[in-house]
Amino acid sequence: MAVSLKLTFDASGGKTVSMTFPYADVSADAEDVKALMDEIVDNSEIFAEPPLTAVTAEFITHTVTPIDLDELN
Repeated sequence: MAVSLKLTFDASGGKTVSMTFPYADVSADAEDVKALMDEIVDNSEIFAEPPLTAVTAEFITHTVTPIDLDELN
């Protein structure tokens, strides 16, 4: 099962900016994640819609279930 880390930020004009990082380390604690988000905000000059403040962070677990299309033939 793959786990991603999704970070969401407030941006200007009531917009939100989200970033998703695949293969996240689920042992990361809130302090580490917040530090990462603060670093992204502090270095946001590369973004057209720069993130202004951290809003949420969440681990997303991906489960893949294959669909057998051969049954339809």
